[in-house]
Amino acid sequence: MADLTPTAAMAGNARRGLALHEDGYSGDGLKPETVRRANIIAERQELTEDHVREMRAWFARHESDKRPGWDDPPTPGYTAWLLWSGDEGQAWSERKVAEMDRESERSDGMDASNIERRDWQFDADDCLAVETRGDGRQVVTGYAVKYNTLSVDLGGFRETILPGAFDKVLNRQRGKQDVVALFNHDANQLLGRTSSGTLELASDDKGLRYTVALPNTELGRMIAEHVARRDLVGSSFAFTVDQRGESWAPGDDGKPRRSIREVTGLYDVSVVTHPAYPSSTTSVARRSLEQWLASQVEEQPAPSAEVLADSQLAMTAFLRLRAAKLRSHTRGLSR
Repeated sequence: MADLTPTAAMAGNARRGLALHEDGYSGDGLKPETVRRANIIAERQELTEDHVREMRAWFARHESDKRPGWDDPPTPGYTAWLLWSGDEGQAWSERKVAEMDRESERSDGMDASNIERRDWQFDADDCLAVETRGDGRQVVTGYAVKYNTLSVDLGGFRETILPGAFDKVLNRQRGKQDVVALFNHDANQLLGRTSSGTLELASDDKGLRYTVALPNTELGRMIAEHVARRDLVGSSFAFTVDQRGESWAPGDDGKPRRSIREVTGLYDVSVVTHPAYPSSTTSVARRSLEQWLASQVEEQPAPSAEVLADSQLAMTAFLRLRAAKLRSHTRGLSR
């Protein structure tokens, strides 16, 4: 993922712009939002993708304002240019937007075989709920996933999705890639979608929350009835993740642990009849697990009897044997 942290040069430009603004050089037309964002750049806080795209567009619109001598004395245009992070910010935003577009194209074109699904069943406080809005519409709300929740055995490994894992993908996909709400992941049983405003997604401190306005159809009325009766209590979601967004580590119970810190794509959220982990699709994760297990063996240097004590040799042999058994077990499950 593109690193959207402003450079030191950009921060310096923003600080000079803020100083000029304080001295009254920004004129009367400056928006308070420009000052707020200049402070973010000056503090080198990571920017959102929307902010970076807006930066590039702003610089393109105001390129014609640049002229010799506009900095002596400072004009409102020069002050605004600095507040937006100056020449360095212009070049940086062009480069970062190009990177984001390449990442988006790679995510959009990702083969369907790389899409994973996870099913979740929550406790009574967080399971699905149906509400009737003031206009008579019925909506279903719930979590597609909860953060920091250790999964059951997914076929040789366990998994945790970390807080913020969906932040960047939600920001990147806003207004570009459609996410749909389905029943049992069936595209023929559509409940809502983000592009029409009938599906809303938000990441909070608990997890990825969704709200879908049910259609006034037999399917929508059936979903509302079953959720109200607690016949339907679980959710699922379809996503992709690459190796930069995950990490593996040994688990206390002997099973490897996968931590997902950033997903690359989100495709649907679904109300599901059987929210059970065994029905989750994990073939992609198992391929990643095999690579990690292989790396654990490869990274162990061949021990030398001359330099290692017998106890160290025994420990190295034990670790290699354990990794090999885990890898063999995982391959057997994937067949």
